[in-house]
Amino acid sequence: MNQNMKRIINLGIVFLVFYAQFFIGCAIGVTRVDVVHDPIERIENKKKGKLLVKQFVDKRKDTKYIGNKRNVLNMVMGHVGTRKGVRLDSLMTKYFTEALQEAGYDAVIQEAQSLMTEKAIRFDAIIEGEIIEFWMDLYMSAWHDVVVLIKALDKDNQRVLWEKEIRGYQKNLLFFGVSSEFE
Repeated sequence: MNQNMKRIINLGIVFLVFYAQFFIGCAIGVTRVDVVHDPIERIENKKKGKLLVKQFVDKRKDTKYIGNKRNVLNMVMGHVGTRKGVRLDSLMTKYFTEALQEAGYDAVIQEAQSLMTEKAIRFDAIIEGEIIEFWMDLYMSAWHDVVVLIKALDKDNQRVLWEKEIRGYQKNLLFFGVSSEFE
């Protein structure tokens, strides 16, 4: 091979590597992130009451991941997931319980108990939650959409006392595509 041919081949290899990095980048594979939330605002007028918080139910269509990663051409090349061993329903139950406690309630997460033990617990209401949407998408920016349906049920007859769909949305510009920008 002559010297010019070697240069053309080397330039081609450099171009292919650049092309692959630019159009695919870090979008391939699953990126595992910590799902965290902002601190809850300080609440002056604390509430009172004892609440039993049942394990939230994940009603999303795709429960395997919590988001997509896209390349420069807006094609889905990979996914975003929670850290290994972290379940979204357990995490959201914990976060909502912490918010209730910050508001002043004596909120306790129901653990796997027999029905008899559950009736022995004295509480004012039961809290149930359904995760309807929890999805992020990464393409030049990271947007995240959360929808959770919360119900407060009467402890005796399970009648709905209060129901609200809580929505959250946030968008951040991605500078380097590192996970800390969208965690």
